[in-house]
Amino acid sequence: MEQKNAALRAQDFHEALKETTTFGPAEVYFENTLLIGKAATLAMHFKGLLYIDDINSLKYAAAELGIRGLEIQAVLRQLEIVDFIRVIGSIDDIKRIDIRVPEFRDGYEELSIQWSNLNPTETEQAGVLALNNLLTLPMKESEFACLGLDSKDLAILKDIMAAGQLIKTQAVSGEKLIYSPLAVDANPLAYLQWTNKHSDKVADLIKVLTNHQGLPLSSPLISSNKVIEDAILTGVLMPVEIQGATGKNQFIFAPKGGLLPEERIIMDKARSILASVRYGQNFAAGRPIKYPRAILQKLRDNKRFKSGHPDLYTQYSLLAEKLIGKPIQEGFGWNFEIIDTPENMKALDVAIDMLEIGESPTAQINLEAQKALIGTHGYLGPTSARPRLASTIQGSAETRADIIQKMTQLARGVL
Repeated sequence: MEQKNAALRAQDFHEALKETTTFGPAEVYFENTLLIGKAATLAMHFKGLLYIDDINSLKYAAAELGIRGLEIQAVLRQLEIVDFIRVIGSIDDIKRIDIRVPEFRDGYEELSIQWSNLNPTETEQAGVLALNNLLTLPMKESEFACLGLDSKDLAILKDIMAAGQLIKTQAVSGEKLIYSPLAVDANPLAYLQWTNKHSDKVADLIKVLTNHQGLPLSSPLISSNKVIEDAILTGVLMPVEIQGATGKNQFIFAPKGGLLPEERIIMDKARSILASVRYGQNFAAGRPIKYPRAILQKLRDNKRFKSGHPDLYTQYSLLAEKLIGKPIQEGFGWNFEIIDTPENMKALDVAIDMLEIGESPTAQINLEAQKALIGTHGYLGPTSARPRLASTIQGSAETRADIIQKMTQLARGVL
């Protein structure tokens, strides 16, 4: 597993479990992973800020992100250790927080090292590794049972991951497969049948797509690939089509599941943005884009390009259809201007993440939390929070037995 992936998966665990009720085994066996997951989530929301001096807004934002008031100090301490923040005052009496989260790289490697330094339990190590592997290929139920854990720890791991919708089990051709909904864009059964049919090639293909998000279908890396053709025919992968100055081309992305309905809209916009830039990189009529990251960052920061170009009208027309931006006539050519809404800005952040690290953790950016951090009067009060129903984790017989055993041990100290 790549080093930075530990923090990415820790963030997946936190995002998956933040709206479940408190569950003892998750707090005991996944304490380090959840702590680093919370730190990663908060750090992603700090990006672009210089400092925070309204601590109430910080607490409000943290609560929106599933970080309770008594946890915020521990999370900030982790961010201090990796030098992503500098607390002015003390951690118990914060006057101001200077933000040092790297803006032009992801920062997950530092958080992954810190996760290792916290000595994660065998159960959370197995969970992080299993989730990372499940993002490229489902496992047979028998393979999942061979993670090196005893039956009690394995049951706890399955309970926690299932409660957070990180894993699901489904029978395919009479065999039970465990898969992660995070790896499924659309129909889970179609995805499982596709992975079952091409089990020897899917993992490598997903790695290629993750490392080259927005890959042209004509790329030598995947052209005339039967596995890709099957995925498109069955709706497992859905290319984005751009009709540009040199004709029509399609671009393919690694699947990304586990998104809320509003996040799916943002992901659709992000893929359209990245596909438009990939078109300019690979099929421009004139000078091709050499630095796609710089192009996206310019759109993010300036909301338009420095100068117009004749290709822009067609290359970014899909973005006009999706109300992400609009072509602006400029002299004898065209410029393109982003419509500055929180949703479009978030889509640009997701596109930058997909280009830079292959994944899209900022798809989980909470707009309410972001408003609290960047607004002049960010704290909006409790009425602004959306009502949520926390799901209860029941736990398997093995997990319940472990809880009873630990409670019994605790009772021994009671006179």
